[in-house]
Amino acid sequence: MYAPSAAAGTLDEVSAQCGPDNGTVVLIVDASRDHEGLCRQAKLLKEQNPNAKVVMLVDQYDLNQVLTAFRSGADAYLKKSISYEVLVKSLDLVLLGEAIFPGAIIDLLREQDARVEQSKQTSAPEGPQELNPPAKGLSVRETVILRCLMDGDSNKIIARKFDITEATVKVHVKAILRKIQAKNRTQAAIWAASHLSASRGAAAS
Repeated sequence: MYAPSAAAGTLDEVSAQCGPDNGTVVLIVDASRDHEGLCRQAKLLKEQNPNAKVVMLVDQYDLNQVLTAFRSGADAYLKKSISYEVLVKSLDLVLLGEAIFPGAIIDLLREQDARVEQSKQTSAPEGPQELNPPAKGLSVRETVILRCLMDGDSNKIIARKFDITEATVKVHVKAILRKIQAKNRTQAAIWAASHLSASRGAAAS
């Protein structure tokens, strides 16, 4: 069961109380107003106390705002209309280190990525083209596995696709999370949808 320990008008008002010596602090904030400013404050707060968990509540989802919140280090992005039970479960997951973002956002990112690819194909010269180099120093196999994470594949499914063991998949996933500085598979999927090109021809090497 959760109980409020303090209330404040802005994150600046609580930043002095949320230093690294305070341990894990969960902040539930109304992000409906001054969203950009709140994200800046959240980023500074997370730098001040990496243990702080920031849960943002909004009236409705907006792709650009969700991406801004994700990049600022927010741990959850929820609608105000969710039930009390869903909020409690979300807080439980956040405390376990999970990131909670709307699943529809990944679909929107894929659509955006597909439009970018279509635009590139329209303007690209004829003839064979080289694939974009892997981002963030990822190997070809790590890039392909990252795409699988974006598609929601489990380690078992990924292992079957590339005829490797689940243990090997776990090693690759761990390396991917470290290289793109993601905390978990959800953040990795969001990062992939935002940063990887939509080209789909690469094979794991």
